Amino acid sequence: MDRTQALLRDLPAPEDPDPQRSLVAVVDRDTGEVTVLSGDEDAARAEVLVRGRGRTLAHVPLDGARGFAERAVAETPPGLPSRGWRLDGGRDLPATIVLCTLGKNPLLPLAVRAVLGQSHPHLELIVVDNNPSSGDVPRLLAGYRDPRLRIIPEPRPGLSRARNRGLQEATGEVVAFTDDDALPDPRWLGSLLDVFAAAPAGEIGAVTGPAFAAELLSRPQRFFESRGGFPRGLTPVVWSLTPPGARIAELGEPGEGGPLFPFATARVGAGVSMAFSRAGVAALGHFDESLGAGTRTRGGEDLDAFARVLRAGLPIVYTPDAVVHHVHRRDMAGLQAQIHGNGTGMAALLLTAVLRHPGELPRLLRRIPAVLARVAPGTERMQGRDEDVPAALSRAEIRGFLQGPFLYLRERLRRPAGDGR
Repeated sequence: MDRTQALLRDLPAPEDPDPQRSLVAVVDRDTGEVTVLSGDEDAARAEVLVRGRGRTLAHVPLDGARGFAERAVAETPPGLPSRGWRLDGGRDLPATIVLCTLGKNPLLPLAVRAVLGQSHPHLELIVVDNNPSSGDVPRLLAGYRDPRLRIIPEPRPGLSRARNRGLQEATGEVVAFTDDDALPDPRWLGSLLDVFAAAPAGEIGAVTGPAFAAELLSRPQRFFESRGGFPRGLTPVVWSLTPPGARIAELGEPGEGGPLFPFATARVGAGVSMAFSRAGVAALGHFDESLGAGTRTRGGEDLDAFARVLRAGLPIVYTPDAVVHHVHRRDMAGLQAQIHGNGTGMAALLLTAVLRHPGELPRLLRRIPAVLARVAPGTERMQGRDEDVPAALSRAEIRGFLQGPFLYLRERLRRPAGDGR
């Protein structure tokens, strides 16, 4: 099999290396092409994504990394999984990709290169510079002279504000979002657009895709995956609050969102891999600027967007073919802050749902026992699959959840007068 060198090979070694580190790779079963994102064949484990003909075929964990490509293909079921859409069906759809950044992440040039390397022919990339006074984004991207790339300043801090600026600037029929620490597969955008093209215009509000790990070299990265990571199922799913039309229903299995759905939509997708139709953008209106990174609540703006699109009566489709690989936090302090933010963002998200739909409060209260059972100490959701996941992470998430409603209200109160977002 043909192999490329590790895409992340130039990053410095993590400060907290993991004895159980993994090689992370993508193998194309049909062409034999192998892309190693990180790690080497001396690693204790391997995480291999097997692809074929534009589809995700399998995600194979292996003990030991020697011969990983051949072993992963051997464990992949034969044939191709069925899809309710046509490969390259969305080829003619113009799309805008929005990537928001502070310019502090050294991975930004790699992320931009991956986006500009998409196989889809009709795209523009808007990089929203959320710290323009620093000059870091133009410096990191100085080598790019691609006419499809625009750098747009948004001096008001906050991921939601940056995303809203991207929405204002976007010209495509579909607006997709990814992050500055993610590497989209070359077929990522095309896979999202194929789903939109499978239904009449305006009938699908959003499409999401999986985010697999790009690097598993440090213990915090493994802990994040052990506690669930990002959504990364291998089966197409249709999320809808009412029975979808026959054509939409053919696109995937009905989604089961857990005890807090549709107040919380964590299983629907994540902001690192999501796209909205123009109908979805109209239903969304804007990202809530009291949620998300750069605010006290620190998260939840993407899940709030999904909830609003669903409440507007538009289905959301998850496709396993729209793959991104994400570089998780390498250090424990960064992971603990992220997990704490998951808690604050989730609680803030629930409060926003009640404030917008007060009549839903009894329904939410009835679900509390099921939620408590899911997050009880010792459950896999809180403890993780690996025995050495620190209990401090669960405590950080619970503390964040308890603080979230108060932080959201404080964030709302600091808005300028007349700011309705």
